[in-house]
Amino acid sequence: MLHRILMTAAVTAMLTIAGASTGIAKSEKAKGGKHTGAAAGVTATGTAVAVGAAAGAALASAVLSDADRATITRYFQQHPQPGTDLPPGIAKNLARGKPLPPGIAKRGVPNALTSQLSVPSGYLLQTVGADVVLIAAATYVIADILRDVASN
Repeated sequence: MLHRILMTAAVTAMLTIAGASTGIAKSEKAKGGKHTGAAAGVTATGTAVAVGAAAGAALASAVLSDADRATITRYFQQHPQPGTDLPPGIAKNLARGKPLPPGIAKRGVPNALTSQLSVPSGYLLQTVGADVVLIAAATYVIADILRDVASN
């Protein structure tokens, strides 16, 4: 629950920062002042910056360990899964920090695999095409991605 609150606050804070720095830039230009870029947004929304930084750190820490990556790769080499490759345009949009495209075909990984992994609380491990993605359960934002490991 706390994780969801932090993620919601972080997204709100990031949007606030983007809007505040744009508004400050416009008002400074109108007054003939110099725009100092992101620094203006930082001074106007210092608390929001701190919350955004905390959420960014949470997303950065929600990555698969090297041991988990090796376990996932080894599992799919030993147990090939039927699947199709994603269209190139959709495959390009799968990246850390981006949400999963709506309506994209995804499957949970087998329980035999997840029992061997240390998936962080509040995250799901899914296969999307031949890729395995770690996503935030509340927002479906991709925290980590392993390319071409679930293909035949």
